Amino acid sequence: MPAIPQRRIEDPTPTGSAAPALGPRELILNRTFLLFQARGTLSNVSYTLYVGTILWLTYRLSGGIFLSGVVIGVQTLVFTLTFLISPLVDRLYDKRWVFVLCYPVQTALALVLALTYAGGVLTTPILVAIVVLLSVLWDFTEAADETTTRLLFGKENLFVISGLGSAIGGGVNIAMYFVGGVAIALFGVVGGSYLLAALLTVATVVAIPLSIPTPNIARQTWWSGFREGWAHFRGEQGRPLRHLSLQQFVVGFFVTAPTLLMTLYVGRFFAASQATYAELYVAYLLGGLIMGLVLGRLNPRGYIGPVVMGAIFVMGVALLGAEVAVASLSLSLVVWFAVGATNTARVQGTWTYVQGRFEPTVLARVTMNVYLFTGVASATGAVVIGALSTVWDSAMLTDLVSFGFFGAAVLGLALPETRALAF
Repeated sequence: MPAIPQRRIEDPTPTGSAAPALGPRELILNRTFLLFQARGTLSNVSYTLYVGTILWLTYRLSGGIFLSGVVIGVQTLVFTLTFLISPLVDRLYDKRWVFVLCYPVQTALALVLALTYAGGVLTTPILVAIVVLLSVLWDFTEAADETTTRLLFGKENLFVISGLGSAIGGGVNIAMYFVGGVAIALFGVVGGSYLLAALLTVATVVAIPLSIPTPNIARQTWWSGFREGWAHFRGEQGRPLRHLSLQQFVVGFFVTAPTLLMTLYVGRFFAASQATYAELYVAYLLGGLIMGLVLGRLNPRGYIGPVVMGAIFVMGVALLGAEVAVASLSLSLVVWFAVGATNTARVQGTWTYVQGRFEPTVLARVTMNVYLFTGVASATGAVVIGALSTVWDSAMLTDLVSFGFFGAAVLGLALPETRALAF
């Protein structure tokens, strides 16, 4: 068995010279950045539209969120398996081929979803099969995505790229979120699925000219690459990742709950209105968009820990507000905007830390290894919360989730390594 390359994990071997700090003007004139931004925007909007469509579809099929929880749980469980394919993605020289090959197949699956639902032949087993296949493909694109920004622009520009990307893509994102909301509101699952297929088709076209080369790829077997990815979790140098994984395992149990609760609230308090669901989901997405802009402006590389833990705590507070806000659609829009904003701060802060901390040659493996802990807990949480929705009222369920977020935030602040996340 080939030995794992010996190197200090806390000070990885650089894959090249440090990337220069880039300003907005240089980036706007950079063809690679524009292609990168276009593909990323299309991919992100596609995924958020897909999640919204699936949540509403499962609610319409079953009249509750138990099936939603099961389907999201299955999807998340498949996502956790990304750690098995990440050694292959890290070893691939040009990451663009992951997108070019996966997006067209996902387009076809989105069309199958639309046509089977429109034809009245979509059953739960067919739905689960489509979700599993889509999720496997997203495993590959997500693993490649985790390395792309760092490979193209260097760790010095991670938050800047994110912020400028949100600013440039903000108008497009807002427009597409509203288009997605209108598609779901007017045409339901079929409209959302057709729009998903269209977005993935355009993303394929944009990805073709976007070369994403990886320097200094080590020639190694899958098993050696797999072991090398986990080597970063061992010893004193692996303490930050172990603490982060523990915190992610705890918070992971609750991270699928907000959108499940949103779907439940629409069903119980807003007469299962398709239009209201679309409005609340768009508000949730816009909150995340605005938070992305704020983080890009702040560039909180030196204090990621407090940002992430604070966001988790505030998300718990916002969800408690959702119980009161059901009396007013306007208040509910504000609450779900806040939930979306804090969720983005949690997600973006956590994974930007990993992207900035580790070299591109191991990024997919380290990221997906951490996500294994998040994903196992998320899959379990989605099913449990969906099941509890059949016997608990919405207030009890919301309280459970809110206090779960409070506990996860406290744990994150208590663990010295997660409290001090920075790069």
